[in-house]
Amino acid sequence: MASIRETVKSICANLGIPAKWVLLSIDEFRMIGIRLYAFFSPQSGKIATLLQQQPVQLIFGCGETRYPGWTGVDCYFGSGADLVMDLRRPLPFPDQSVDLCFSEHFLEHLYPDEGLQHLREVVRVLKPGGVYRIVVPDVVKFFRKYSEGDTEFFKLAFPWAERPMQALYDVANWGGIHRNILDFPELQWMANRAGFAHAVPSAAGQSANSALRIDRMEPQRIAESFYVELFKAGRRQ
Repeated sequence: MASIRETVKSICANLGIPAKWVLLSIDEFRMIGIRLYAFFSPQSGKIATLLQQQPVQLIFGCGETRYPGWTGVDCYFGSGADLVMDLRRPLPFPDQSVDLCFSEHFLEHLYPDEGLQHLREVVRVLKPGGVYRIVVPDVVKFFRKYSEGDTEFFKLAFPWAERPMQALYDVANWGGIHRNILDFPELQWMANRAGFAHAVPSAAGQSANSALRIDRMEPQRIAESFYVELFKAGRRQ
């Protein structure tokens, strides 16, 4: 997919066409195909089988990541994706049918209104007392470290950037596919609007629920990320 994007950018540059507009259009047409696939494919049978298992645990934006006991959900076909769907749309799960949800560096790919809609859907499908653990880039920390002149942080958190300002731009934008900047107060506000009972800041590999301790633990990933858990009201059965 990355090579295709670079090819499109090269063609657009030669033709004098804004590459971001073309890439966005291609992505949206691809998502139409994903929605049609999700509607016509035998995924409903997979979901019915999944719901018969206990517990039901979903990873959104799983990419190639796979964990035992977890079901990977993504908009790309890959080795980690058990279910392929447009996660901006309603989730194809009944109310109160899912125990736990997790996403790592996914929510920033949704525009603010899309992210809020996603959280509302997660609240709907979670069982009472269910938890959604979220890991996203800590863009605010990047700005703070920039203002402090902490070059060692950038060497660790974003080693592929040539200079700190490039790291700031890339972590916030990532070629146009990062569409929101999130910190704890913003996620807390979104969680409240979506219907979660409360939000709790966390840290890498730390959760009261051992099943949710599945964060990537590379030093670079930890340095660039922050961690939050959102709780639905009620008591877990």
